[in-house]
Amino acid sequence: MDERNRGQIQIESYREDFPITKSHIYLDHAGVAPVSSRVIRKVEKFLKEAAESAIIRYQYWMDRVQEVRTNCARLIGSQPEELAFVKNTSHGLSIVAEGLDWKYGDNLLVYEREFPSNAYTWLNLERRGVRVKVVPYQDGKILAEDIERLIDSRTRLLAISSVQFSNGFKVDLKTLGELCKEKGILFCVDAIQSLGVVPMDVKEFGIDFLSADGHKWLLAPEGTGIFYCRNALAERINPPLIGWKSILNESEYDRLDFDLKGNTLRFEEGSLNVMGIYALGAAVDLILEAGIDNIESGVLELGDLIIEEAERRGFEVRTPKNRDERAGIVSFVGDFDPLEIKDKLRAMSVVVNVRGGALRISPHFYNTKDDILSLFDAMDRVLRLR
Repeated sequence: MDERNRGQIQIESYREDFPITKSHIYLDHAGVAPVSSRVIRKVEKFLKEAAESAIIRYQYWMDRVQEVRTNCARLIGSQPEELAFVKNTSHGLSIVAEGLDWKYGDNLLVYEREFPSNAYTWLNLERRGVRVKVVPYQDGKILAEDIERLIDSRTRLLAISSVQFSNGFKVDLKTLGELCKEKGILFCVDAIQSLGVVPMDVKEFGIDFLSADGHKWLLAPEGTGIFYCRNALAERINPPLIGWKSILNESEYDRLDFDLKGNTLRFEEGSLNVMGIYALGAAVDLILEAGIDNIESGVLELGDLIIEEAERRGFEVRTPKNRDERAGIVSFVGDFDPLEIKDKLRAMSVVVNVRGGALRISPHFYNTKDDILSLFDAMDRVLRLR
């Protein structure tokens, strides 16, 4: 059997894990991704145990939580104790924003066209006299030299998304991490548009803080995410929320001893969303099984095809064509109303989205070239009928 056929069989086997493939061509993983049947089974198992055993299974659940933590740490190249479970990306970013010891007159850097969660979180600090400086939009890209020009003696932090939600530009995290280290500022990454589709290594990239929800490329439900804080920095962040699990001796309920944990686990203030962590864990297991390098390669290949088909029709591609500068998102515009096209495609069971005034296509590894070709065939039919 040649490698191409074996790869196709492997993709088909994974497609069986996604019930949505039976009814839709789903190409909006940068929005809200469908979950797999593996996630469904794990959640059903947890609920069955919660109904039949309750606290009798508690230690077993905590052991599974630790397994999920370890696997998530593998995914980003961290130690398990450097990773906390959070509600969403905004929750993790807010831990940093509200926990650092900002001084009046400090400043931080954000990109001009960031997703709101990585803008409002920091703008909220202006009430404390912290200035938010904006990295300019440069033809859809973020340039390290523009960031460097904005850094001064009062700059404390750079907050950036690993992949831009609108046009899919993938920043060079290693270069930015080196710049932050050279300038002595902290590096905070919103990784929701890359985690699960491209490799991540927080140590290699010099990332101090990272936050990401699971409901996009990780293929998990909304409401559970991860927050990474480099071990050496955990005690510099004052937890904005405190509870019994923030404390070193968390199980000693009969005495008060306000001694905070010395690692990222201090940010898990109370009872965990165990069902959500079970779901996230099943999704991460699938990502690790498929292999992040394999996933990236397959998704970039689909992106190549999207770019080719879009340009063949005279559409303007807004996503960088260079593979080093993109991940899973490809956006384009043409002589059409993208919102109208999105809605008409949805009626044909083809799911895409619109961001920044462009049609945004975001396939995952279980999508096929036939999915992409079917998308453009459907677009052709819609455009002919206008």
